[in-house]
Amino acid sequence: MAMKEVKVEDIIGRFISPAASDGKRFRDATWIPGRLILSNLNIWLIGKDRKRKIPLTTIVDIGGRLDLNTEIAHTPFYLLIKHTGPKSENLVSLITSSRREDLEKFKLSLIELLLNRKIVLVKYPVTKGGVVQRNVKWEKAQLAVKENKIRLVTESRKYIKIDLDKIQLVRKDDRDVNGEMKKVLDIQFSEIEDDMEFTVEAYIYARTEILNILQQFIFGRFDKVAADIELSETEKQIIMSLYTGVSPFEIPNFLGLDVDQVEEIYDRLIKLGVLKEVRKRKEVVLTTRGKNLASEALGAE
Repeated sequence: MAMKEVKVEDIIGRFISPAASDGKRFRDATWIPGRLILSNLNIWLIGKDRKRKIPLTTIVDIGGRLDLNTEIAHTPFYLLIKHTGPKSENLVSLITSSRREDLEKFKLSLIELLLNRKIVLVKYPVTKGGVVQRNVKWEKAQLAVKENKIRLVTESRKYIKIDLDKIQLVRKDDRDVNGEMKKVLDIQFSEIEDDMEFTVEAYIYARTEILNILQQFIFGRFDKVAADIELSETEKQIIMSLYTGVSPFEIPNFLGLDVDQVEEIYDRLIKLGVLKEVRKRKEVVLTTRGKNLASEALGAE
């Protein structure tokens, strides 16, 4: 029996769908005004003469920017959605709204639909207080996210609570998962036991799209950091990507940006003292200021 479709969010906004297909960018794309509807099954983009459906099961990642032209580049905030099309083509769609709070609520509801009740593998605690914990095995767990919380319930009834304001570091890395090297999400966070605060580490392994979206959920904290400098959405994405281990040379492909645009942003962030250049061709690393900016994003209310 087919699942009944239920509306979750319905906002007024604008969209571009698709903005890119199999790597081909549509540089003459322009925003189309309309309704942005999120259901438990699909995203519906409805304009005057155009209607698009993005099944939630086809979404592989969200977040980042794709500034195809001046109009899009001047849009202060939008949500980028990577998904597959009916012919298995790799598509990118963009949605925005004049009310940022509406778009943020839409995004959070989308993340919850994509992640909640998903089954993942978790290894916890890998380390506690800097000490490697022995005989800790991978377990199946059910995932749930809500506002600023990640919750996991394992098969052995272990309840893992990760509050975003307690996260100290998050990165993707290769780890041994039951005898095979796999890409996992490595999360270090603090928790309290017997009135003592410890830093603990957990590994989460799941399908690539689940890890991508879970990482974006954590990165969403960046917008809540009150920094002493103004940063664009693209600059924030670059700082967080560098902080989690993405090579400066991989940033253009990783975020879907032009090389020249990234070079210009590196120059600006170097002048602001957020990055420092370690050799020519813009190999850069975060300065202490840049690291603090990123770590505060993961640990700020």
